[in-house]
Amino acid sequence: MDTLRNLIANHEDELIDRVLHYAKRNDYTMYTSTLKEAWRASICGLSEPLLEAIDTYKDPLELTANHDFANNSIAAFGIEQAKQHRARGVTLTLFLGLTKYYRQAYQDLILAQHYSSEKQEKYRLFIDRFYDYLELGFCSEWSDVNETTRLAEIQERNRQLTNEKNKYLTIFESLNDPVILLDETGAIQNINFAAHALFDGPNNPGAVYYGRGKSTSFDELINRLVPAHNGLDRFEIPLETVNGTRFFDVHIQRMLDISEKFMGTVLVLNDITEYKRAREEAESANKAKSAFLATMSHEIRTPINGLLGMANLLNDTNLTVKQMEYLEGITSSGEVLMAVLNDILDYSKIEAGALELETVDFTIDRLLQQVLELVNPAAVRKGLHIDIQIDPDVPAVARADFGKIRQVLLNLISNAIKFTPVGAITIRAFLPDSGVTDSESLGFEVSDTGIGIPPGNNDHLFEPFNQMDVSISRQFGGTGLGLAICKSIVLAMGGSLSCRPNPEVGSTFGFEVPVARVKSLGTAEVKAVVGQLPHKLNVLLVEDNKTNRLVAEGFLKREGHEVTSVESGEEALQTLSVHRFDLIFMDIEMPGMDGVETIKLIRASDDQIQANTPIIILSAHVLRNEIDQCFAAGANCFLGKPFTPKSLHDAIEDCLSSEPRTGNIVSLPRTEHESPVMDISVLKGHVDMLGLEQADKIVLAFRETTPRVIAFLRQALNDGDNESMAFHAHSLKSAAHNVGLVKLADLAVQLEEAASNLERQCLIEAFEALEAAYVFANQTLRESWNKTVATRNSLEPV
Repeated sequence: MDTLRNLIANHEDELIDRVLHYAKRNDYTMYTSTLKEAWRASICGLSEPLLEAIDTYKDPLELTANHDFANNSIAAFGIEQAKQHRARGVTLTLFLGLTKYYRQAYQDLILAQHYSSEKQEKYRLFIDRFYDYLELGFCSEWSDVNETTRLAEIQERNRQLTNEKNKYLTIFESLNDPVILLDETGAIQNINFAAHALFDGPNNPGAVYYGRGKSTSFDELINRLVPAHNGLDRFEIPLETVNGTRFFDVHIQRMLDISEKFMGTVLVLNDITEYKRAREEAESANKAKSAFLATMSHEIRTPINGLLGMANLLNDTNLTVKQMEYLEGITSSGEVLMAVLNDILDYSKIEAGALELETVDFTIDRLLQQVLELVNPAAVRKGLHIDIQIDPDVPAVARADFGKIRQVLLNLISNAIKFTPVGAITIRAFLPDSGVTDSESLGFEVSDTGIGIPPGNNDHLFEPFNQMDVSISRQFGGTGLGLAICKSIVLAMGGSLSCRPNPEVGSTFGFEVPVARVKSLGTAEVKAVVGQLPHKLNVLLVEDNKTNRLVAEGFLKREGHEVTSVESGEEALQTLSVHRFDLIFMDIEMPGMDGVETIKLIRASDDQIQANTPIIILSAHVLRNEIDQCFAAGANCFLGKPFTPKSLHDAIEDCLSSEPRTGNIVSLPRTEHESPVMDISVLKGHVDMLGLEQADKIVLAFRETTPRVIAFLRQALNDGDNESMAFHAHSLKSAAHNVGLVKLADLAVQLEEAASNLERQCLIEAFEALEAAYVFANQTLRESWNKTVATRNSLEPV
């Protein structure tokens, strides 16, 4: 009998489903509970005495004519059940009928098992005898009670049910949020006090329930809400109230009725007007902050560009030892000022979610050599030796964000140089795991013999404006932002950052980032990675600032190029009408015709050679929206001020290494200025703040609801419903941002704007771009989330 006991004890949900199936099929649910837990309580209430009977009786009971029910626990349980159900007004016929199907559910469970015929018959007969005793108990109790007692029981139960109903009706009316109940046809069933007061004016609580207070304004409200619902479980919408237009976050929930007799809908409206206003004010402040940073960037970078550029050119002249010393001080101060400015701007961009990632092929050796070339002069000045180590299993070529990896390495090595008075620095590239696959992680470590860090947890070092102590800032300088920027970049790439003290002296800072192994580079990539010098060029320089013009001319001529300089867009167009150039450097901020307008006119020229001349933007504007305007006008490349001879050389090389333009085609932005598909730090932030389970719900909700949004967008496009297009695009934008799908969110913004512009072809192109991106975005989200879960699980303590 142990087998039967375990079978019943371990199949609770299956028994519930079977009983509920029979109850629905035979119309018993109209008399039963709507909630699954009530059915569970019923099954448990029956299984408990059944399990006790199994423990007590090893064989099926017999039914004898003179049996004493008073001494039988099963019959006693049946008598107690009869009292309870009779008090609720349940008839004996109804009670016995449904009990027959409870019996059938247990027998179905036995028949579904692969028991021997003998065992199956024994178990089936045991269930039958249990229910026979149960039903005999029902009948004996029912027959022994007179009509007066039954009526008194029913009246008492009715009083209890009325009090229960009034309690829940009072709770419903007392809710602060407006709540509306709809029946299965969509008609209003009830409206709570908060909803009535907000949309039709105050009324007595319960007025609608008892047949008063409902007005046509609520029918209009439902007509406004139902189309906006459009299959979504949650959406935002403006609604007219007695207090004017307010914005609401609407939650729509089907009634949780497992019996399916109440098929209505619950609408809960949360007033988010003040939150929305605060959010818009914050966004406006953020835009103002970005505009301020753009302006300050331009205003500060322009004179620094002149200062450092002129100092660089002055270094090529004959100077005395004392003059060289002064020049070195000027250059050093300018570089420190630029480093502080760059840190602040970089961190502001990261804070605003404007960090951009690109994927390119590069050689590991060239990456480290390039970094060494940049930092070695500072190391030599301090008498430090820098050693490069590349483990044998590291691939020669990898695919990742070359620029961001270089930026992190430069920051870590610069810190090592800053905090190392004497000794050496080692840069190591390694594979964190030994598996040779097409996709893996690449690790870098920077070890020094400097002042070191204390043992234990040093995560605070990666927080903004944080250094080990105040004396560090006074002695060595810096903003305390460098490591925070490194952390943000590495996390955005899906990697990790760490630090530790060395056993004897100094410290080691390292990071690991995902990369793709590349078998070989094509000719174009080799040229871009290795850095071949371009041939002598005839360059047009368009720059209104005299100092900046001198700097750019000096750098270009030192490279061997011929330079023609003009001070305005008008002069540039006039010069281009009579001369041919291999390359144009175009400043953006100029009096009269600015650089963007000048580029547009060049690209629109009937002279195809002139129209296709490569153009490099030369500007102190370094924020994304400013750069995007230049690329939209037709620029090929961007060089931010201030620039070094090397960065100018690299910009020329990058610009000329791409395929030549043909016809009057407007160049698109380079991939380094496109949105990344995925910002993995968003998912990691959800996990850190909400936990793995809640973060998983966010990802699952996005993956379940977004296909419907895409379908709604396509239907709206086919119907020409631009308002619906804009609404769903706006909804998708927020959802995509919430799971870190940056590219998809940007495309949703473009679609929302296109829907407002009412230009059909633009709208079609925007939707097709979004639809195509969604497939890849969804796949990326799944892979990123799986990796996040795996990483987090591997960190859980065993």
